[in-house]
Amino acid sequence: MRTSITIDESLLRRAQKVSRKKGYSEAIVTSLKDYIAMKERLEYLNELFSKKSPLTLKKIKRGRKKGRWS
Repeated sequence: MRTSITIDESLLRRAQKVSRKKGYSEAIVTSLKDYIAMKERLEYLNELFSKKSPLTLKKIKRGRKKGRWS
């Protein structure tokens, strides 16, 4: 899809350098894909760490003493 947008020239050059793409379009597409993947991973991690762990330090130590975990 063709779109007209205004982007700072130095920002485009940095995106090209970091993504190692020759054209502006390739650099922008790569940057957008990377940004979306990063945001999805962060969302997953936030969801993962917002849940309370079923294990406590006491339960872990007890399990280690009984030889259940190394």
